Amino acid sequence: MRRLLGIILFAELFLTVAPAPAQSLADVARTERDRRREASNKVYTNSDLPAAAAPAPTPATPGAETKTGEAKPAEASELKPAARPTGPTDNKGRDEKYWRSAFQAARAEIKSAQDDVRIAELKVNDLNRQLMTETSLYNREYRLAGEIDAAKAALEKSRLNVESARQKLAGLEEELRRSNGPSGWAS
Repeated sequence: MRRLLGIILFAELFLTVAPAPAQSLADVARTERDRRREASNKVYTNSDLPAAAAPAPTPATPGAETKTGEAKPAEASELKPAARPTGPTDNKGRDEKYWRSAFQAARAEIKSAQDDVRIAELKVNDLNRQLMTETSLYNREYRLAGEIDAAKAALEKSRLNVESARQKLAGLEEELRRSNGPSGWAS
């Protein structure tokens, strides 16, 4: 009896769950293309955008009224104090944000100069390869030799730029040290 009940339940479960027809890749691509086409056809107009709110009036200082009895707007310097760093600063009043941005710019300059060196090295290597594989004597001796010399000069200039960028970074580190800024600002 139990066995018969188990078979009936299994058959009932198997027969009630019908497999769904699978979508082909072409059907999925077609529906996605239609969906994107509908989304890209939307044209926005000024009526679709929310209306801009009127700007808030500037706050008035108490007791500063004109002859008509209206309050006159306060001056910008009266509204907020001068833009001073809120956190710790060095001896010259520069904060962490200043130093981090200066070090970031110096490191970006070094990276750019190093990339220029890599490009110049690749150009010199390519020209040397062409020199070795070129069969024409004219191209090999006259044209490529001049290009190689120019590429080597550009490579040397790029290397000097890297060195000067590194010296700028070292000078920035020294300036931070002399102004008694925390060394963590250099990172």
